Amino acid sequence: MDRPWYCVRQRAGPLTKECRAIRPRLSREDSRSDRREKNEIIRSPHSAVCRSQADRLELRLALFGYEGVHYTLTYDSVHLPRTFREAMATKRAFMARARRFNDGRPFDWVTCIEGLHGDHRYHIHMVLRESDFPPAVVRHLWTAGEVDDEPVLMAGGGYRRLAEYLTKERTDGIIIPIGRRPWSCSRSLSGRLPPPERWKDESGAIDIPDRVLWSRRNQRENDFGAYNYASYIVPKGT
Repeated sequence: MDRPWYCVRQRAGPLTKECRAIRPRLSREDSRSDRREKNEIIRSPHSAVCRSQADRLELRLALFGYEGVHYTLTYDSVHLPRTFREAMATKRAFMARARRFNDGRPFDWVTCIEGLHGDHRYHIHMVLRESDFPPAVVRHLWTAGEVDDEPVLMAGGGYRRLAEYLTKERTDGIIIPIGRRPWSCSRSLSGRLPPPERWKDESGAIDIPDRVLWSRRNQRENDFGAYNYASYIVPKGT
């Protein structure tokens, strides 16, 4: 193909996501099979650098670098909220205690309230920097039940693993109200995300460094267009 590749690269902490694509245009003259092949290039989710909720959350989780901790805050039987509004109230109370502990200084956070899977009990997912809120402090601040913790970054799934987990539930109008986003984050965190790089290139090749903690690739090509996608996380100190 002699057409230029349209390239997009997004960096966030140690994560890099890049897509290079030659995208076809749909036409009224397309046959059903032509339209299907074109849509394989146009609509493929693997070509998205920042399209879906999981894409956007993955980038923000990457801004925690290597020190993000994923906390799951659960309720005991005494404090279990009956409604989403009550769950929001306990989350706001926790955040207020966290701000007081931090002497009012702003801090990065990602949070998500769930209640549709498992035993259908409300629980809160919270991502914080370990340097700001180590596990012992979070257990001290959460007074409504138990706290589990795990690293955000895992070699087996990168930041994508947690991003997909926290975007799995959809609003049902009862447990999770209609119109609620599956997650939210601090403005300070979103403000750290650099703008994407965009350019045209003669090559569709995407280079991945030799030493990475995690990576994935996807590519597709047919008579109408092509795309190459890659994402990777570099080790600390690289």
